[in-house]
Formats: sequence, C-alpha cells, structure tokens
Amino acid sequence: MKIKSFLAIIYTLIGLLISAISSFLTYIIIGKPIGMPMVIQIILVIIFLAPIVGIISYYLGSYLSNKFHFIQFRLTDIKNQNFILDKSSSKIKEIEDINENINFLSAQLKHLFKDLKQKNQNLSNLLISMAHDIKTPITILNGYIEEIEDDMISEKELPYALKHMREEIKFLDELTVDMLEFITSMQEQKSTEDINLKDFINYEVFPILPKSKDIEHINEVGEDILISFNKTDLKKICINILTNSIKYTSKGYIKIYTLEKIIYFENSGEKIDEKYKKKIFEPFFTISKSKNRKKSGFGLGLSIVKNLAQNNGYEICLKSSNERQTIFQLKEKKSKN
Repeated sequence: MKIKSFLAIIYTLIGLLISAISSFLTYIIIGKPIGMPMVIQIILVIIFLAPIVGIISYYLGSYLSNKFHFIQFRLTDIKNQNFILDKSSSKIKEIEDINENINFLSAQLKHLFKDLKQKNQNLSNLLISMAHDIKTPITILNGYIEEIEDDMISEKELPYALKHMREEIKFLDELTVDMLEFITSMQEQKSTEDINLKDFINYEVFPILPKSKDIEHINEVGEDILISFNKTDLKKICINILTNSIKYTSKGYIKIYTLEKIIYFENSGEKIDEKYKKKIFEPFFTISKSKNRKKSGFGLGLSIVKNLAQNNGYEICLKSSNERQTIFQLKEKKSKN
C-alpha cells in the first residue's frame, strides 16, 4: 500500500473515531441518551467531514510520499554508483536530516569507490609490470641452469655465470621488495606520533643513505620542528625521495629543510621536465631512458611516497625543477586542518 493511500485511510478512521468519542462524551455531559435527531445530525456531520478529511489526508500523503520517493530515488542513484549531492531543503526536519545523511553517505561512497578503482588499477598494473619484469631474469636463470646441466659452461666460465645468476636473483629480490612496499603503502595508517624532524633526519635517515664523496648531505631543519606522522612511513618517504635524488645527482648536494611546517627536499641533480611533474608519482613510471633495467628502476619509489603521504594526511608534489636544483614539497592537506 502506498503511503498516501495509507494516510488517507488512517486519518479517515481517526476522524470517525473522534466523532464516536464526541458522541459518547456528549451523552456523559448531558446525562441522557442521544435522541434520533442528534444521531442524524452526527451522521450528517460525519458524512460531510469524511470526504474533507479524506482529501486532506490524500494530499498530505502525496506530499510525504513525494518526499519518501525523493529519498528512494537518491538511494537508487547510490545503488547505481551515481553519487550526486543534493542541497534541497525540506520543511520537515527529519526528512532534511535524512537527506543530509544521504549526502554524507554519497560523498563517502564516492571517495571509497574512486579509491578502490584506483587501487584496483594499480594492482592490475602491478601484476602486468611484475610479469614483464620477472620474465627476463627467469629466462636468464633458466638458460644458465640448462647450460650447467648440459656441461656447456666450462670451469673457467662458471664463476662469471654464477655472478650473473646472483645479479638476476638480486634483481628479483629488489623487485619483490618494491612491490610489497607498494602494496603495503596503499593500506591506511592509523597510529602517528610527534617526531623531532631534525634528529630524525640526522640519526635515522642520513646514516642509511648511499654514500658518495661528490654528494653532500645537508640538514637545515629547525631544532624544534615537530611533525605528527607514522614514523615508519616518514622514514620510507625520506629514504625514497633522497635515494632517488642521489641516483640522479652525479655531483652536488641533497638537502632537507622546512618553511612554515612544509618540508622541502632539494637536490642539485638532473632537471625534471614540466610534462613529467605529475607522471613521476604514477606507479611504474620512470624518466630514465636507460635500457638497463637494473639502472632505470621499477618506477615505484615516488608512487609509494605519494601513498604514504596520503595515508598520513599529507600530499607530496614536485614544486620546481631546473638545471640548478629540483625541489619536492611535503605538506599537510587542507582538509586535515
């Protein structure tokens, strides 16, 4: 039964009930039975009022029915992944509250679906890239194993073959670690702590960076700068950005400093073209034109940085890059403030 029909019946019955109660109360008040003339008048009044009550009930039911249909249509839109926000208001507070809650639910689901689609796409790309990158070292290893089994490698050539096999195994190990890091970086972190950034960089980041006499490590973070972050995530972010900077800096420096609670990673390495500004944070994208797969890397480092930053309420971007310096910027998202 539709709501407008249901309300029309209910209000009509209520009207009849009120009329019956009124008759009973009239009998109590006057203290004697109601005569036939009074009964006829009551019946006439009921007959006259019943259609009016029914019509009022019908239109009231239609109004409420439209409101509930509106809610039903909105829920159907959400079911069909059409996450539209509606700012219309209602004179009925409860219905307006329901609409606001649906808006909130729609916004959350839209964000969730977008996030899930992106992660699904990233994982699909991961599998494709993994299959491509694993194929070459496995083919090389199988080739050497077959040659060793068929005595096609001499004693003199064996050390070189084993060295080459170890390199391929190391490559597979690094690829596996990077892929696991990428998958882990998509999981949202919940625990954060206040970290003294200068000490953190000096004692937990710089000591494990690749060393080169031609590249200076500079820490210009203020003494009392605190950052609320998951410690493991922050370490991975710093290591990935600075290691990547070192890889593309043959001589000069890498530097980290802060301005107004924004963390900057600067290096004097190769220029990054403007057209790559956003692409460098996409999974499996590499700027290097090197055909050496071991040197060009897997293109997961900065995408891992992007995921970890987002999980902690931050965002990473390439602020600027030219022939003299390249600067990355890590700052809190506006929505977190």
